[in-house]
Amino acid sequence: MQISKRRWVIAIAVALYLYFLLPATAQIFYELYHLTQIGPIYWGYSGFKAAGYYFSVYEYRLLVCFLVAAAIIVIPTIVKKFRGT
Repeated sequence: MQISKRRWVIAIAVALYLYFLLPATAQIFYELYHLTQIGPIYWGYSGFKAAGYYFSVYEYRLLVCFLVAAAIIVIPTIVKKFRGT
């Protein structure tokens, strides 16, 4: 089973994003809302703010990041295997 470097990079990038950059995304939505005054952007801010907070205090945050990275690496391989291509 050969896993491409691209898939490894995507998996690691997503895991690092979840671990470090979720609250920063909320800040970006907050600033964008104040620039544009578009209501749904504020909803995005609220969602990322809540997700960033609750994920940062979650006891198993590191485990979740590893599992997400593993899923990104393994699931496409399993789907391809079952399709027979």
